[in-house]
Amino acid sequence: MKGLLVKMLITPVDFSCNMACGYCYNGSARTSCVQDPKTISMDTLYRIFDEAYPLMKTDNLVVIWHGGEPLLAGKDFYREAIKVQKIAAKNRYHVINCLQTNGTLIDEEWIDLFSQLKIGPSVSIDGPSELHDSIRVFLDGGATYQKAMRGYDLMRGKDLGPGMLVVISQKNVKHPEKIWRWILEEKIPHFDFLPCIEPELWRQNKKLYGLSTDEFSEFSIRLFDLWFNHGDPNIKIRTFRDAIKGQIGGRVNICSWKAGCLQHISFDSFGNAFPCARYHCYPETKMGNIMNQSFSEIMTSDKTKWVHKGIAEGQQKCADCKWNSICGSGCPFLKYALYGDWNGPFVHCQSRQALFNHVHNRIFQKA
Repeated sequence: MKGLLVKMLITPVDFSCNMACGYCYNGSARTSCVQDPKTISMDTLYRIFDEAYPLMKTDNLVVIWHGGEPLLAGKDFYREAIKVQKIAAKNRYHVINCLQTNGTLIDEEWIDLFSQLKIGPSVSIDGPSELHDSIRVFLDGGATYQKAMRGYDLMRGKDLGPGMLVVISQKNVKHPEKIWRWILEEKIPHFDFLPCIEPELWRQNKKLYGLSTDEFSEFSIRLFDLWFNHGDPNIKIRTFRDAIKGQIGGRVNICSWKAGCLQHISFDSFGNAFPCARYHCYPETKMGNIMNQSFSEIMTSDKTKWVHKGIAEGQQKCADCKWNSICGSGCPFLKYALYGDWNGPFVHCQSRQALFNHVHNRIFQKA
């Protein structure tokens, strides 16, 4: 199994969060999928990092602390966790630590800790306050934008180079111009955007905040034109970067564009292993538990073989598409969440094709 593992996700407090975003994919019909969430133990972390090395593709392992809100684990947790990580790695490999946060808990002490521990943070913010606060709220319904932006600005002010992730939902999909003006006004240098997904609702032919193919296509193309026409190379949008790179022979990096879950693994606070954090609410996809099995046993288990075989076969469904080398047949998780296996169509296939065609025409001056 040497050469498999590239990236690891850890949800240290599972889906516990201080916010109640309307579209949270950890919500809908599976809100209570993790019973009695706890903070992952140091024993579990040591076992994960001690056994990871033989399965790694390179001597660098990317670890993303995810959630929920991972900062709820607390500052002392990360001080101890990174110490345990280093001890377990035994100088055999290097860990690149990243963290996805809603930003509302960030203070000066967190900033110093990120710098000290070399943790690269990214913040989730859905555009200017009137858009963001319409869906990303605290548990009591209160607005979160000011605290989230304060956290982002604190990190930026200390040269942490925080990333930013914008979820596109029914609340902001009609406003690409407003989001673009906000990017320019706030001088945000790099970010990415993702479509809101609601698989549990979509399986029932319902929709709350999710997007149609046309809605996401129109948003993506309009935002691309605003960015492309502006012509500032210092503003980097990952989706557009990969769409262009893929068309000129480069390697795309977005995990859902290359079935990254074949080379990723995600652990919940109990040490259960899944192909991605989004699968945590689908217990039938659990590949094993690091406290009961070795890492190697997990990755060679019948369940892991079933998961990986299904994902790989699902990719082959689009082998003849001209964009397959860029798109990778779509996000495997979303296929599974919608159809119960990996063989169904990718719900945003037409959106991606529309964007790729548009990007192709623009960069080769056909439009």
